[in-house]
Amino acid sequence: MGSPVDARAENAWLRSYPFWDAYFAIVLIATIITIVVDGGAPVAVILLLLITVSYALWGRKAVRAPVAPTKEGWWHAAAMIVLFTAADLLAPQSAVALSALIPMAFMALRRARAVAVTVAMFTGPAVQLMAENGSHPLLIAVAIVLGLSASTLLGVFIDRLGRQNTERARLIAELDRTREELAEVSKEAGMLAERERLAGDIHDTLAQGFASIVMLLQAAEDGRDPYVRRAMETAKENLSETRALIAALAPPALEGASLEEALGRLAKGFELPVEVSVAGAADVPALVAETLVRAAQEGLANVRKHARARSVRLALEHVPGPAVRMSIADDGCGFGPSAGGDGYGLRAMRNRVTRLGGTVRITGSPGQGTTLAVELPCSG
Repeated sequence: MGSPVDARAENAWLRSYPFWDAYFAIVLIATIITIVVDGGAPVAVILLLLITVSYALWGRKAVRAPVAPTKEGWWHAAAMIVLFTAADLLAPQSAVALSALIPMAFMALRRARAVAVTVAMFTGPAVQLMAENGSHPLLIAVAIVLGLSASTLLGVFIDRLGRQNTERARLIAELDRTREELAEVSKEAGMLAERERLAGDIHDTLAQGFASIVMLLQAAEDGRDPYVRRAMETAKENLSETRALIAALAPPALEGASLEEALGRLAKGFELPVEVSVAGAADVPALVAETLVRAAQEGLANVRKHARARSVRLALEHVPGPAVRMSIADDGCGFGPSAGGDGYGLRAMRNRVTRLGGTVRITGSPGQGTTLAVELPCSG
């Protein structure tokens, strides 16, 4: 069963197709009964049944095709013209079937071609009418013109209705896509607001508390008590961890700054020396820039926690595509084949980058440091 969004965006024609099938079947049966009751040629019945075979093979697919005409539409139109004309010449009662065949032509073909098919199918009844009523050519011409006009108007109405429903389905689908995008943006904004609130709370409680503990221990230290020194070292480490957590949770400092400037600020505030290099220049969308700054925050946090490095290199490169590539390389301990999988932070980074069509690659070896490489298209 389709989702509510699929049901809303569905072309109204799709729900009416079974009724068209039933209408075609009823008209065909009525035509055959008329031929049999009036004593028409049995061959005409066979020809009309062959139109049913053509409809089953090609017509249904052509009518349901999102774009007309299709090759099946042409085949079915040719079959209708040949088979109906022959049936009508054998049994004039076959003209009843036009009430189903003409709408089908407009559903399977474009308007101008459907009008041409309609004229072609009227040829048989016109010839038959002239043969039986040759003494009244004006009346015959008027009847033919009226029949063609009524059929064409019906076909144009069907064609216009189909176009309107197709456009309606397109607009509803576009509206649903826009609504999903807005919901995603709203969700992302809510998450960022919550992260900012959490960062503020941590700053006002844990960070301030650890800072106070460090100050008190520094005042109490007399240089002899190892427990006081150990408590002060532990408090300092936890204060550093808390500040790093606040930096990771806080929104990137991109307000009024370029991507390069924001990365420079991160590097300047890091406790290890960070060499920053920039190659090329290009406009980077705000969402891409924010994602790169987030990735840089996570990469530097991992260096501080795990790498035991002495220095870090942060490189930003604008490459053709256009795309932007950022790498963070350290000279730390690296990792071996037995290293565990990504932690929460790296998984979140991968998810953010992947949503924008980018890639994340982490390479390293024991004693050779680690490199985090992020590449994002600038069309994000």
